[in-house]
Amino acid sequence: MNTGRTEYTFFWFIENYSYCWHKNGKKLISPNFTVDELEGTTWGLELYPRGDELEDKGYLSLFLYRSEQDDGPRIVSIKYELLILTADKSCILCEEYVHKFKRGDGYGGVGILNMDELLLNIESGCLSQDILNVRCRIWKGEGNDRNIGQSSARTRIRIEKNYFLHVVENFSKLRPNVKHSKKIRTHSKKDRFITSSLYLTQEKLIVMEIVLSDMISTNQILCKCEISLLDGFGNMIECGVIDNRCYAVRETTHTTSLFLSKEVILNRKNEYLPNDELSLICECIFSSGPEFKAIEETSNEIPLALIKQKRNNVTINNDHKAEEKLSTNPSALEDIKSLYINQCLTDVEVKTKTKSFPAHKIVLCARSTVFKAMMTNDMKEKITDSIQVDDIKDDIVQQMLLFLYSDNIDNLQWESATQLYYAADKYQIGKLKEVCASFLIENLNPNNAGELLLLADTHSDNNLREGVEDFILENEEQVFGSKEWDVLMETNPVLVMKAMHLKYKKKK
Repeated sequence: MNTGRTEYTFFWFIENYSYCWHKNGKKLISPNFTVDELEGTTWGLELYPRGDELEDKGYLSLFLYRSEQDDGPRIVSIKYELLILTADKSCILCEEYVHKFKRGDGYGGVGILNMDELLLNIESGCLSQDILNVRCRIWKGEGNDRNIGQSSARTRIRIEKNYFLHVVENFSKLRPNVKHSKKIRTHSKKDRFITSSLYLTQEKLIVMEIVLSDMISTNQILCKCEISLLDGFGNMIECGVIDNRCYAVRETTHTTSLFLSKEVILNRKNEYLPNDELSLICECIFSSGPEFKAIEETSNEIPLALIKQKRNNVTINNDHKAEEKLSTNPSALEDIKSLYINQCLTDVEVKTKTKSFPAHKIVLCARSTVFKAMMTNDMKEKITDSIQVDDIKDDIVQQMLLFLYSDNIDNLQWESATQLYYAADKYQIGKLKEVCASFLIENLNPNNAGELLLLADTHSDNNLREGVEDFILENEEQVFGSKEWDVLMETNPVLVMKAMHLKYKKKK
């Protein structure tokens, strides 16, 4: 008979955590898990992002609860530990408890972590990739540990992104406090609209106002809105952000002043005001509660090392058998790619300084929000059926277009990957950007780390920058001793200082 300590571990991953807009007293509930060796009891976690009671308002509270219906005894006495982890599995919160649980009973930590501080530091390790990692360990007995199993569950907060173009005609003649509004239908519900309004204050500041038509009567919450100016060359310039994730009060109207004043825009009217029209691209992100939750994985008395080994094994034979059964007919992507290769029914041209590439409007619009804005509004690209690209080389434009048609890139190299990354960021081709970023991270070395760090900083890509910084800290002697780093020190000393500072922060 084993008289030692029997232990069970439960992991809970909450995706899009910053968008869980919960008032005080509202909770997220994990999927339940049953532990046979703890007398057949069934358990779950309850998380209150802004507290359970008024006295802990604004502070995260976390509880272990026992299901009202399980096969265990009426009362079970256990010890357990509740943790919140960073991406590297280090602990930022750890509480141990001993409690006698009845069915339907819950007990845990009240007011243990400030929600607003957590969200204000969203790019820290605590919410890496906007995922909150929670771990619960339950045990009985003392002495040597015996792992009786573990399981993991995932909850995803539903978010809906709505992109739209707001064009203000005769911008130079704008008068103060006169609203120029646009109504946009959302796809999540019939008769739901976003109303976007722009007006000028007496101080000549430009204000954007966003309202959802039925925000009060539904769970749909406007959490964030990013506003960018689309100039006459197709470039997007960030000029305003509404971010309400740190606030629990549900408001019907959200406003922000743009970073650019009317005077600044008029001073650069040749770039910013083609035909005296101000074009703003808005990305509104709404939250509407959990859309998915499930137990993903369970293991019983299997050493963790063996589980990892099993995950890393790749079964090749089954893959080949599946491929042999596939139809020999071409796929949809192959057929679409052939339209581009054969230049069949093209209706737009992408032009560099030296070459023209015939393409299809419908494909460009489907893959790029920037191309879509050009082709669906009264801009020069729509009128001339031509998109001028003067800052990208011919071969890079060719590769970019092939990716839009095929979702694939052949013979990717370091130089072409950096240039394609630039093109993907400029034209908002998300998947191409991620493909290039992944390739660049996988091909990092001490000699090109500085170049990639500068690229990530230039494009404000936090995920890419974090990947480069991790590599630099792991290979600091080789990186800091390279000639390329010396060049970066001369050309961008502030960026180098930030990277060096990370080294000392890590030691602390």
